[in-house]
Amino acid sequence: MEVPKEMKAWRAHAYGAEGNPADTIGKMTLDTIPVPEPKKGQVLVKVELAAVNPIDWKLFSGGLHGICPVSFPYVPGFDLSGTVAKLGEGVTDLAVGDEVVVDLGLCETCCTDTPCGPAGAFAEYALALAETVAKRDGLSSKDVVGLPLAGLTSYQAIFTGAARDFSGAELGKLEAGQKLLVLGGAAATGAIAIQLAKSAGAYVATTASPNKTPEGISKIDYMKQLGADEVINYKEADWAEALAGKDYDLIYDCVGTPEDWPKAAKVLKKGGNFVTIANFGEAKSTEDHSFKVFLIKSNSDDLKKLIALVKAGKLKVPVDSIVPFSDVQAVLSKSMGWASAGKLVIQVA
Repeated sequence: MEVPKEMKAWRAHAYGAEGNPADTIGKMTLDTIPVPEPKKGQVLVKVELAAVNPIDWKLFSGGLHGICPVSFPYVPGFDLSGTVAKLGEGVTDLAVGDEVVVDLGLCETCCTDTPCGPAGAFAEYALALAETVAKRDGLSSKDVVGLPLAGLTSYQAIFTGAARDFSGAELGKLEAGQKLLVLGGAAATGAIAIQLAKSAGAYVATTASPNKTPEGISKIDYMKQLGADEVINYKEADWAEALAGKDYDLIYDCVGTPEDWPKAAKVLKKGGNFVTIANFGEAKSTEDHSFKVFLIKSNSDDLKKLIALVKAGKLKVPVDSIVPFSDVQAVLSKSMGWASAGKLVIQVA
C-alpha cells in the first residue's frame, strides 16, 4: 500500500479556557501534517471511520492532566476502523492490507512517556501499538468502529479481562445467575454492558429516561430490546429505593453522580462491587462493599472476544449517526450535549 508523506488531521491546541472543553473544540483546526512513521511494535492504520467517545472532549478540560497529560497540538480520538498501511519492526501478527479495528488507548498514548500517540483517530492515518489492534474478521467498519473503547470498558468492568482497579484488584466477576445494575443504560458503555451481561446469563436492571432514540422509541423500551430485565425511569423513581434489599452482585456506574455510591449499600449484597468509569472523586470502599475505579487496558485479546460476540449476533453497537470528516467540531459539541443515542461516527476516508 502506497502511503503519502502528508495527511489531514484535526488538532486541538490548548486546554479550554477556565476548563471549558467547548473552548478547545471551537479553536480546533484541520491541518496538513506529516504521516507518522511506525516504530518497533507499532502499526500505521489508514483510517476509514472514527468513533467519538466522551473522553475525547473531557480531556480538553485539563482536569485529567495529572493522570493523562495532553501534549499540544493534539490529534483527538481513540476509536477507529481501517486498514493496516505499514508495519513497524517486529510486528508479525498483522499484515499490510488487514482490515482492523482498535482503541488507540488513553494510557497507551496520553500518559507520560507513552510509546505511541498521543491519540490520533481524527486523522487520515493513525499509529497504534500492534498489541491493541484486532482484525475485523469480515465485519464492516460500521459494525465495529464504536466497539473498542466502550466495549473494552464494559467488558473489563464486568469481567475484569486485562484491566485492574487503581489498587491492582480485579474488577467485576459476573457469572450466570448473578445480578447486575447498570447506571446509565442508554450510554454506549451501558448498552454494551447490558448485552454482555445477558449473554453471560445474568439478571440485568438499568436506569434510563423516556426520551426518544433516533428511531423514535423511548430509551426505556430500547433498554428492554437490548435484554434488560428491569428498567427504572430515573426521572420518576430512585433506583436505590426501587431495588432496595434486592441483593445485587455488581453495580456498573456509567453516569458518575457522586450521590450514587452512598446509596449503593441499599442495593448491593454484602461483598458486592460498585465499579465506576465516571466517578473519580474521594469515594472509598466500606467494610461490606467495594468501590472500584479504573482506566481500561487497551488490548487485542479482550477486543477479539467482543468481535466474536458481534459476529455471532450476540452484541450490537448502536450507531446514532455518521458525519463527514469536516464536521468533527460539530460532532464533538453534540457529544458534549449528551444528545445522541448510540455512537457518533466520523467518515474519515
